[in-house]
Amino acid sequence: MAKNERRRQQKLMKKRRKDKNRRKTQAGIYLPEADLERKRIMEARQYPIHECLIVPGWRESGLAQILLSRLQPDGNLVAGMYMVDILCLGLKNTFAHANVSKYKYITELRDRMAEADGIETCSIDLAHTIIYGGIDYAGQFGFQPQRDFKLSRHVLEERDSFQMKEDVEFGREGKPRYISGPNDDATKITRQLEAIVGEGNFDFIIGAPAGG
Repeated sequence: MAKNERRRQQKLMKKRRKDKNRRKTQAGIYLPEADLERKRIMEARQYPIHECLIVPGWRESGLAQILLSRLQPDGNLVAGMYMVDILCLGLKNTFAHANVSKYKYITELRDRMAEADGIETCSIDLAHTIIYGGIDYAGQFGFQPQRDFKLSRHVLEERDSFQMKEDVEFGREGKPRYISGPNDDATKITRQLEAIVGEGNFDFIIGAPAGG
């Protein structure tokens, strides 16, 4: 076989392999593990809800921690975790994982969440009210949800598909209450509040337990 012809055949075979892999990827057959997990998360609304949990005492503390899980067709779970400051900052932390075995879900997510203050069942409407309502409340003061919400939001229902609960108070006594956390830039946050709502129109507590 002539040298040029051999090169042409090699290029043709390489192109065919690429086309085959691309078709498999588009069909959801050939995906790296991280991409497959992301795909599962983005499809999560198609799966039935497994359970929705919340750490009790969130109304008093002002900090709600929610765990929502959905059952995949293969028996594993998609799980989303949401930590919401309902007093000021909104969704401070969140993440989502897919392809989680029920054993790993219980030992690494559910049990760890329950270690400090326990957990209790939470209605989907209440969970969505806390998460979406907290985001909206914080948005008035220029605070955005933690960036991983772009992915973890897919574990939730669409925001217009549930009934907002009216008994969830955002802020405290009609104004935002900022309680500084260990990883906060407290100076930046208080300056932002001063610029938007004005000095004296928000409460600021340094290093105290949330809601103190």
